[in-house]
Amino acid sequence: MRSIRTVWVAGAVLGLASLLGLAACGQSPKGGDKGSRATGVPTHYAAAIADGLKRYPSAGTVGRGDAKWACPLEDSIEVDGQKQSNVLYTVFAQPLEGVYTVQCEFHGVTLSFTQAKDEAAYARLVKGTGAFKQSGNVQTETVVTVGLRELTVVRFEYPTNKSAGVVYEAHYLDKATLSRTSIVVADTEKRSKSYAEKDAAADLAALLSR
Repeated sequence: MRSIRTVWVAGAVLGLASLLGLAACGQSPKGGDKGSRATGVPTHYAAAIADGLKRYPSAGTVGRGDAKWACPLEDSIEVDGQKQSNVLYTVFAQPLEGVYTVQCEFHGVTLSFTQAKDEAAYARLVKGTGAFKQSGNVQTETVVTVGLRELTVVRFEYPTNKSAGVVYEAHYLDKATLSRTSIVVADTEKRSKSYAEKDAAADLAALLSR
């Protein structure tokens, strides 16, 4: 089972987020859910997949992106105490048959949502989530519980490329919607030096719960 962690658009690397996932679930505009949710994902996230299919019906493993496409997942995000509303670009891809993903790139943070069209595809999604042996980096997997949510966080270190620093990738799997929501937090100058697995998990959980 491969883990796809990079979206390629016209030969250019556009992010680090893992890809895999599609299934129908309720749809509503951003902010349409009232109150905070202890589990699950915002109902409007599924509409992002539909939007991507409408824009790029022939998208494949090579993602299709647009700097003018406002992030259909969130208008703004808050990670490491820093709020961002400037989306650099949004990407849509089909990394595997029946598997679709929408990825929004902010400064130093990638937010993505994927869904599987059936339970068989979801099983592959689950299997493809977590740490893997991969050349060029060392991955460490940690399961973090935040409230009623159980999140998988992968820490990436790059022994041969120290400038890449330490990258954190947090995932939340939701069987009810056959989906996975992820954030990838790069090692930027603005990120807190103490930022760690528990922080990435807390940031993703807070994003899903608001």
